[in-house]
Amino acid sequence: MEVEEDCSLWHHLIFCEELENDNNDQKNHLPCSVCKKAILLGGPAYKCLECNFFQHKSCPESPYTEIAVTIHKYKRRHHLIAVEGLDNTGNQEVVCPGCQEPAFGPAYKCYIPECTFFLHKSCSEQLSHVIQHPLHPEHALFLQAPSPHLCNACYKSCSRSFFYRCFPCYFQLDVICASCRRTDADDCHQHTFLPILTQIQFACQACGEEDPKKIACLCTICQLLIHSKCTQYPRTIKTGTHDHVLTLTYSLSQEVKKQEKVLCRLCRKKVNTEYSAYYCKKCAYIAHLYCANSVGYSSDTTESVASNSVGYESHLVHLVEGIDLTVDERDGPKEINHFSHPHHNLILINEKLVNVKRCEACMQFIISTPFYSCIQCNFFLHYRCTKLPATIKRGLFHEHPLTLLPRDVNASGLFACRVCDRTHHGFLYTCGECKWYKSGVQCCLIPEILEHEGHRHSLYLVIRSFEICNGCGKKGVDFRCTHCDEFTLCFRCATLPLVARYEHHTHLLKLSYTREDDSDDEYYCLICEEERSDPDRWFYSCVTCKFIVHSQCVLGENPCINYGRTFTDKDHEHPLTIVQKTTHSPPCDACGKTFIEMASECTQCKFNVHYKYCLQKQLRKLRVKNLL
Repeated sequence: MEVEEDCSLWHHLIFCEELENDNNDQKNHLPCSVCKKAILLGGPAYKCLECNFFQHKSCPESPYTEIAVTIHKYKRRHHLIAVEGLDNTGNQEVVCPGCQEPAFGPAYKCYIPECTFFLHKSCSEQLSHVIQHPLHPEHALFLQAPSPHLCNACYKSCSRSFFYRCFPCYFQLDVICASCRRTDADDCHQHTFLPILTQIQFACQACGEEDPKKIACLCTICQLLIHSKCTQYPRTIKTGTHDHVLTLTYSLSQEVKKQEKVLCRLCRKKVNTEYSAYYCKKCAYIAHLYCANSVGYSSDTTESVASNSVGYESHLVHLVEGIDLTVDERDGPKEINHFSHPHHNLILINEKLVNVKRCEACMQFIISTPFYSCIQCNFFLHYRCTKLPATIKRGLFHEHPLTLLPRDVNASGLFACRVCDRTHHGFLYTCGECKWYKSGVQCCLIPEILEHEGHRHSLYLVIRSFEICNGCGKKGVDFRCTHCDEFTLCFRCATLPLVARYEHHTHLLKLSYTREDDSDDEYYCLICEEERSDPDRWFYSCVTCKFIVHSQCVLGENPCINYGRTFTDKDHEHPLTIVQKTTHSPPCDACGKTFIEMASECTQCKFNVHYKYCLQKQLRKLRVKNLL
């Protein structure tokens, strides 16, 4: 272990008018420790009295003015010069990494004017390079320059402060924790916590975990013993998933009546009322410490009433045959002017379509009546989709207001939904403040309590976890059944259309949830002709024809795309069509690879290419060909 190479040591350099070789060898030069070039003996140079560090007077790799003293081996490339009476006069507070105090008095400052790094002279002289600490008595700790490592005592980043490190154990302590100073009153508690400098076996009264390697902190007034990491939770937070401010409560058992089962509203798992949690007294909303902080929180703790409850039901109800329509739907206006289709009025249709069409808003199939249509433009909308709210107070796991748009601003109208991580056509809700947040209407307005025909109990919305989805078998769960904890569902499966259409099959296909029989026979997909490895995963089937297929083989990776839609590209003279590639489709004309996903097609130029990756490559190829 080369401690000298890994540690950032602070030694003073002295200026020598005539550099001498203290070694017994006969060399007439010494290597510069910065630029590695030779320093001739007898010439001017800087020298460290404690180690073999030498530097040219005017090192080409790191030029600076003549100074009598500097400090070396901090960040290697930044050299520090001595200054007197350093004042912290800038708009941004400059903090010394040695003591975490503001800039003042004699100090060493980086010679680069734009760099705000400085070090108190007292800190450079008083900080020990190697220490033994009671929190880690096994090995010595070596002083290190600021880096993104986490302190093992307070779990804060050391990116702005010096810290001590044990190299064999990867144990770090920032200079504040290493000094064993009393901690300030933390945001999570009204009193001051005192660190306990010996390792003890205890159950944290905040999280309930027992880990002797974690540092303990004690509130002597409340007799509260918790991990130092748990002192970092804020006392109050405002999450993007609840309308009111949540308060950190250490005595949750006093707030909640004794019940058989208290569930976290974010992960829908049991909350132990003997330990801490976030709690809303107004509506008895409870969340685990980790869950409430993992969804992100706002520093603005002003309460507001934000609700997506606008009488809009899940789009899944549109797909149920024989739906019991309300009187308002049957007697709705016969003709409307909708903002998404300003050129023509939409006509209310009470007859079933001969050829199943997609709704332009939610991208689900229209199989029930009534609906609105512009036959001239082949434009269709579910009745309820015409009632979508123009704005909502916040999105799913997003704290800002969202605005409804009829399509994305790009030429193809495709956008990436931030909720389900799929590419979409159709209406979308977008955040004017963040710009990047976009969500399909079905995902954005999905209810917190979902009733799905694929499961007999209600499913509750949870923060994303890494459990296995019962629908597709992949990791990533967004809904959980609290009645039978083994059933979970991801957003992708929760928003699958209950019916689908395959271009080479006559009948509509219905989403199915259990294997066809109780036998142990092999099950195959009739599209890709491969075995269905787990027959209990959701699939599509036609009962009449016994046509059974993978959901992905029917819908593709992105079922919310209106295949066949055309768009224009500024770099191509012909309209381009978005098509779905299958296992029997020819390879990409740009890269030559076969693929099963959406593609861009030009019928006049006779090419099919990957939509995202190879389109511009193909268009450049055509331009070069036309120039020849």
